[in-house]
Amino acid sequence: MYRIFIITLIFFSSGINAKEPWMEFNIQYNLQKSGITFATSNNKFYKDGNFWFFEIISNTAGIMKLKEDNRYEKSKFIILNNNLKTLSYVFKGRKKGKLNNIKTKINDGKDSHTIKNGNEIYHDSNKNWYDRLSVQIDLREKIKNGIYNNTYTVLDKGRERIYIFKFMRSEKIETIFGETETIVIHKIIENNKRNTLTWYAINHNFLPVKIEQYRKKSLKFTANLTKILE
Repeated sequence: MYRIFIITLIFFSSGINAKEPWMEFNIQYNLQKSGITFATSNNKFYKDGNFWFFEIISNTAGIMKLKEDNRYEKSKFIILNNNLKTLSYVFKGRKKGKLNNIKTKINDGKDSHTIKNGNEIYHDSNKNWYDRLSVQIDLREKIKNGIYNNTYTVLDKGRERIYIFKFMRSEKIETIFGETETIVIHKIIENNKRNTLTWYAINHNFLPVKIEQYRKKSLKFTANLTKILE
């Protein structure tokens, strides 16, 4: 069965500057393998009071609805002096009737921990942790400012990871915006076989318009931006 992979999306508006910071968005991707759509992913980045949230809802689609694999993720963080600080992360998934619940809290210099299906995991409180959603928001801001090569310490559903991002090339591709100038960033997870290529649209506020995820050199799925939601 195809797994639903969570794709982080970035806001687009034709009336904003290409380097407009911290823009709210509500947007959708289609996930495909061998030309068949197996999932959709709705992504919403918004501010509520003093806090920012990135929320993703992904569901199986088409014939894959028969193989239930539905997921919800939410990251909470603050942005102070143009710097992002992760506070918490929640994951809820249902696959073939089986539930998976994960909650992470991040506190600098204090208690950083994850509760994964009732089991508690403690993390080094002195590290500058991001979660698997907030890291994508922070990365995009750095890319907008010309900082393409970045390394992060990430709590990926409770697993301690090192994410490494590297500039690969510039490329023109066809997207929902027509012919689009992009830069391609390669994400590597240290000591992991998964890696990802992401195409960021230079003239559309560096929106990721295409994502390919690989296991070693084998393409697992492609995600394309298909819709901007209200």
